[in-house]
Amino acid sequence: MSLFLSRISKPSAHKVKNARFFSSLPESPYLLLSSEKSGETCDGSKTVRQKLFDPRTGEPVNGVEKTLPKELERSTLVGASQGWILCMDRKDSSLHLTDLWKPWVSSSPRVMSLPSLGFDPCVSVKPVSLSSSSPDECTIAANFSESQLSVCRTNCDSSWTHFKTPFPLLQASDLMFSKRDNAFYFASDKGLYMGSLHLSSNKLKYQELCFSSLPKLPEAEWQMLDTGYMTKHFVESPSGELFFVKWYTQFLHKENNNNNNGRRDVEAIHTQTRRFMVFRQDDKTKAFCYTRDIGDLCIFLGKSEAFCLSATMYPGLIPNSIYYIGPGLASHHLPSGTVRPYNPPGSPKNLLAPFWLDPISS
Repeated sequence: MSLFLSRISKPSAHKVKNARFFSSLPESPYLLLSSEKSGETCDGSKTVRQKLFDPRTGEPVNGVEKTLPKELERSTLVGASQGWILCMDRKDSSLHLTDLWKPWVSSSPRVMSLPSLGFDPCVSVKPVSLSSSSPDECTIAANFSESQLSVCRTNCDSSWTHFKTPFPLLQASDLMFSKRDNAFYFASDKGLYMGSLHLSSNKLKYQELCFSSLPKLPEAEWQMLDTGYMTKHFVESPSGELFFVKWYTQFLHKENNNNNNGRRDVEAIHTQTRRFMVFRQDDKTKAFCYTRDIGDLCIFLGKSEAFCLSATMYPGLIPNSIYYIGPGLASHHLPSGTVRPYNPPGSPKNLLAPFWLDPISS
């Protein structure tokens, strides 16, 4: 079984009690909490059932039982975009794209085999982006290495094309496909440059990010943010607005006084979200302006491709908010700074694949 599946235990009575069951779920944003082995079919195929988190209600839900395709039995989940998940076989590093984890799809899941990368990457969660929700006619971009962007056209390319980048360019950066510009975007290590790859081009382009305003913070706060960790995320609204989100996290430590040498060791215990900064791109100047007001929109951040939805379209979502997973699961209301944490009963302590599933991609 996959690394993701094998490290999740079978459903317990506690888990079943605290989650609702559906034959198929309505299209909505969901967070993938776990995928549990649930049995076998008459032909010996394994079946799985997803546990998900519904941000509209703040509750866990269980999806329909599905047959696990044999191509995925040895796979681990690598990345997610537009509701599709990229999986990698742990033995031969083969890649597959699947809609198995789309909770609103109750029919037999689709699995699309992709060309070999040409090298064996580290098996871990990677930034992945699809140019379309239809895998039959789309381009996939992924960051399997710090120093290159890998691109493949489904049902067309027999191999991946690897674009070399300045060394730290892709570190801690999300990948995003802009439907407005027909291009993939990503940020440099410190968020100073934007890299782009247009579908009509075979060359990466870079431009300096221009910020027309910054939040007014005490110098001590800026210093605190500089000592933490920052991830960068481009995200496009349904109407085509481009946002750039800086997500600051901080390591929390405690002192261990039980050192045999009489010294005090500093031990990291966990991380927490310190601050979000959202910048909206100006249509004319292309500069990014700091804002705490994104109106009716909600932004979803995790290890999957970031996406943006209208709260009006999905009653229960809190408008003008960021929903995020890792560290912590919570929503952050931008105008007020109010944080609403979530702790779904029976959910794993650590998510191996903290992916939000985009509902507009059926």
